[in-house]
Amino acid sequence: MTIDGPKIKMLDELKDIIGGDEYTAFLNLLKEIGPDSRTHRISVVIAGLLRFAQSRVPEDFEDSNLATALVVLDEEPYAEGEDYETLIKLIGLLCREADMRNERFSSRGDPYTIAEHVLYEYTKWYNMPWED
Repeated sequence: MTIDGPKIKMLDELKDIIGGDEYTAFLNLLKEIGPDSRTHRISVVIAGLLRFAQSRVPEDFEDSNLATALVVLDEEPYAEGEDYETLIKLIGLLCREADMRNERFSSRGDPYTIAEHVLYEYTKWYNMPWED
């Protein structure tokens, strides 16, 4: 499986943001637990990576589409658009690198993606309904 240049660039941007060792460790974790994991469980793990990456975005990130998308996600978590699509693509690439299927089907046969669930979990990260 080969990944073309722009997609490799996005993964390289992630490595630059979180660090090469951290990226490798996370990818190894996904390869180990991801392929046979349940969507609602692995989505939280990947959402945690996005939170970690967002916290490490450098202040001078103007030339990074990924860094911009992470900042926008944190500031406007429910907004959709180009930045949202950037993150959907990133999550799809991570799934592909970890030999996981991003596209899945519910028990009723409805299609969905891990990427959509990851972004949902990201936006709900601090929600604790029992505290309301």
